[in-house]
Amino acid sequence: MPLYVYIKKPTTVKDCGFKKKLKLPAFIPKFVPYGFLITGIALLLIVTFPLLSYKWLLLSKNSKKLIAPISNNNLFLVQKGLINPLGNPTVLSAKEDQMQPQIMENPDYNLIDNWFPTVSLPRVKPSKITTYNVSIPKLKIKDAVITIGGREVKSTLVHYPGTALPGEYGNGVVFGHSVLPLFYNPKNYETIFSTIPTLEPGDIIKVFFDGVSYLYQVEDYFEVEPEDVRVLEQRFNEQTLSLVTCVPPGTYKKRGIVKARLVTQ
Repeated sequence: MPLYVYIKKPTTVKDCGFKKKLKLPAFIPKFVPYGFLITGIALLLIVTFPLLSYKWLLLSKNSKKLIAPISNNNLFLVQKGLINPLGNPTVLSAKEDQMQPQIMENPDYNLIDNWFPTVSLPRVKPSKITTYNVSIPKLKIKDAVITIGGREVKSTLVHYPGTALPGEYGNGVVFGHSVLPLFYNPKNYETIFSTIPTLEPGDIIKVFFDGVSYLYQVEDYFEVEPEDVRVLEQRFNEQTLSLVTCVPPGTYKKRGIVKARLVTQ
């Protein structure tokens, strides 16, 4: 009969080189659904807050009503192609002088042709100067490049062809992209005009064109439907500048216009 007995020690997690799993308190899984709910509400607020604050901004500026900038008769003539956006008679036989409007189901808003789809984009003689610069101190925009007679606003601002150049009598029209103000970057041309609706009367816009500095002062902000095109018309008894973007922020529903007047040069 043996005098001793060999008993094998039970293997433990520590002996196998594994660390013991951390066990979560029982109450934590109960709060996981609430965490998802709070996250969802936060994301919803991030999206809706800029739109709500934008509406509040319009109310504070007494801009509840859309401005219809041209008469119904003229709007009808524009839509039928009987007059162009500058108010001059269109020679219907001279189609080569205009780029005909094309209204698409899914328009490319990188092209200014689609911002006022009922209007033909004029073809004008190329300017000797192809670009100039604009600065808006309040919005921290500095020396942004404006392409004269361009079409694409993805990588530059665009001066609408046929409208007055800085220093000329008439109305210079500049197009620029906008997104939700949350993503605003004054150095990114895809977001550069996101905050122009915040400009107020008296704010300054600086333009540097052909070696000359021009100072414009903001007079008004208003909105129009894409069919309303008086912002493109020219009045040769004044020197004005119009900044155009899509509103509400992050949408293409309407066009927001900042109107400024030349005060010094």
